[in-house]
Amino acid sequence: MRKSILVASSLVICVAVLFAVDEQRLNVKPGLWQVEYTVKYSGLPPQMQAMLDHMTAQQKAAMGIAAPKAYKMCLKEKDLNKGWTQGDDNCRWKVVKSTSSDLDLHSTACRAGDAEVDLKFHAVDSEHVRATLHGTQTENGMNATLDGNYTGTWVNSSCPADMK
Repeated sequence: MRKSILVASSLVICVAVLFAVDEQRLNVKPGLWQVEYTVKYSGLPPQMQAMLDHMTAQQKAAMGIAAPKAYKMCLKEKDLNKGWTQGDDNCRWKVVKSTSSDLDLHSTACRAGDAEVDLKFHAVDSEHVRATLHGTQTENGMNATLDGNYTGTWVNSSCPADMK
């Protein structure tokens, strides 16, 4: 489950600016972006829930659980025109809605178990994006749910050398 959780969080990072080849891309600027997110889990097996319950506030915050976690990412111009279908071969993505301001995706069987993930992105304007993630995973008697909220803010048109 932990691996699936990390994969789901990574997906949001990559998906925010991608689109299916025949779909419209989000109208966002390339460059350095500040992203902040929080995630919430429910329905975890007792041992995983106990592990989360025993984590310190700092450990939870490092994972974006119950407290926002922030990171920076570099969005390159070439990535604005890359199709989502070129992404992860382990996921089957379907574009549900694609406009210059909204991108809704649905995925099944992504990585492990019987998992479904819905990602909804909204470009408030070319410098601000909001996203929500809702995922479920049913595996070995587990019925877990993952919900995430993301905000992205464009910082500037150039990225630090170590992020290029």
